[in-house]
Amino acid sequence: MFRCLCTIYGLIVLSSQEVEGFGLKCLRCDDVLEPRFCERIEYCQDGDVCGVQRYRKENGDVSFWSGCLPHSNCAKVTNRTILTTNSRRAVHGSVLCQECCNGDLCNSEGCGAPGLPTSRGPMCFNCAHTLNPSDCHHVTVCGANELCFLGEKPIFGQRYFTSHCEDVHACENHASAPIIFGRKRLLRGQRSYTPCSGCCHGDLCNTNCNATFTPNTVVNSGSTAAPTGTSVQERPGNYAFYAQLTLMAQTGHVIFKNVTTNEGSAYSGTTGIFTCKYSGAHAFSWTIATSSQRYTNADIVLNDVAIGSSFTDSRGSSVAADSSTGFVVYNLKVGDKVRVNINGTADALYSTFSGWRLQQNNSSFYAKAMSSLDRPSSASHGFEFQSVVNNGNVYDSTNGVFTCPETGLYALAFAVETSGLDFMVYFYRGGSKLNEIGVWPDSTNGLLQDTSSTLQIFLLTRGDKIYLYPSESDARIKPFHSTFSGWRIENPTSNTPAFVEYISSSTSTTPIRFNREALDITSSFSISSFQAPKDGVYLFFWNMEVSSRHLRTFLEVNDSIVGRTVSDGHTAGYDSGSNLAILRLRRNDNVRVAQDYTADGDQTMISGYFMFS
Repeated sequence: MFRCLCTIYGLIVLSSQEVEGFGLKCLRCDDVLEPRFCERIEYCQDGDVCGVQRYRKENGDVSFWSGCLPHSNCAKVTNRTILTTNSRRAVHGSVLCQECCNGDLCNSEGCGAPGLPTSRGPMCFNCAHTLNPSDCHHVTVCGANELCFLGEKPIFGQRYFTSHCEDVHACENHASAPIIFGRKRLLRGQRSYTPCSGCCHGDLCNTNCNATFTPNTVVNSGSTAAPTGTSVQERPGNYAFYAQLTLMAQTGHVIFKNVTTNEGSAYSGTTGIFTCKYSGAHAFSWTIATSSQRYTNADIVLNDVAIGSSFTDSRGSSVAADSSTGFVVYNLKVGDKVRVNINGTADALYSTFSGWRLQQNNSSFYAKAMSSLDRPSSASHGFEFQSVVNNGNVYDSTNGVFTCPETGLYALAFAVETSGLDFMVYFYRGGSKLNEIGVWPDSTNGLLQDTSSTLQIFLLTRGDKIYLYPSESDARIKPFHSTFSGWRIENPTSNTPAFVEYISSSTSTTPIRFNREALDITSSFSISSFQAPKDGVYLFFWNMEVSSRHLRTFLEVNDSIVGRTVSDGHTAGYDSGSNLAILRLRRNDNVRVAQDYTADGDQTMISGYFMFS
């Protein structure tokens, strides 16, 4: 499908043939030193995932293969295999490691090999002449001051496309002018059109002319590069937002239009973008729900570079639904822009986006699994997530341990994803569980992958060492979507509202009666409801577990619904659904969780704390 092209004051909006019917875009190489050195991609079939294999060749050298794999192959690793590439060539070798992942270019790392650096230019398509932009399969990583270029021109009466990296200053010269086929003079019956020509920022953005090309934007430091060309200044203050999806969204940038909270007005319900106004550490959470045998990869994107991701999988039954919640802590600068992109679908109402600035100078961290992680060899340390952000040097990637730097109130959150397994994961301290509230990812009975998340509040003492440890010896968590993060809230005081409540056994009572309490500093939670002790902005997180049925829950403030979760145990046996909401409350406002079936014990919980006045 071709559309017209136009130029408006240097902003070039271009369109051409669209790529339809493709699944993930994965790196595709047979014999490379590291997966990130691969410079070719392939479009996977629908339902395939990206794979990495480390193998030993017949001459003893160790190399890597990368490409698309059927999901069913991900659990199969043989001692002897032939990696077939085409009819003329095959790679013979012994597979030493195989890992799979969901997400465009996610197999740029794996099996112990490092990934692309966080500070870099974009990865761009790189082809001299193609009939359509989507015909290009070669890629390259650009320099710090380069953008992705896509242009077209007629050669021998045929339109050809060229894609490559382009210096940001040269991009300013790519203004398109009309081209006329035939004689220079426009006669009756002849057609003119404006050619595709411009630069864009973001990995693989120059695959088609539907991209928005902004010549004055520089991606000069990877995940922390903010658009330039506008004057920005620090605006100290409190910032927090919470927004819900109003209509089902499909692949692309998601706009959460129903904005419930927008303290500091940094989030736009029109664009779906949060723009940093006050530099410092920020936390973000997003929940994506999908149903009817769909699956969705979601990325939280900072200046067009993904800094976190989640995967939601409802395959296995026509009635199945699924949701997943992700967490990220990241250091932002004024002008940085954060949004959510998806590859798949997101259901309305249950899909949300939240973010808030953490208190100045408080310690915080964010770590994620860069490869599959097995159960640690000892209960004295945890899953070894790799550090991404480590403010205050409080997290140790070598043993997965967060060490409390000073006595105070802390929020700790994690999301774990597994495939083909089920097990509990808990917060641990000194070889023992911190409490009985765990999560139960379950993908044993049909679900291809499952994610479970929790956010809990703890009063910790300086020197406390906290980590994540599973219940089962065969526990294994998947890379990229499994994360561990935390932040200091403030010094403990007698009037800081913070609570963690859970249930010990199944209940069909609505509103849900939480019969177990792990924390309630101000005694503001009473069995089934939280009563705000003072005016201000509060954060709430709730995780709901169900067995063999479909469960919806509703976070209510004074009987009005402000948030939802969905879980479906029809296929997997057990399933959890979670969400996070940031709300401005008045003193004595009543917050509770209602349900439409029966919540299961132990994993069903709610937590919350006071953020600011």
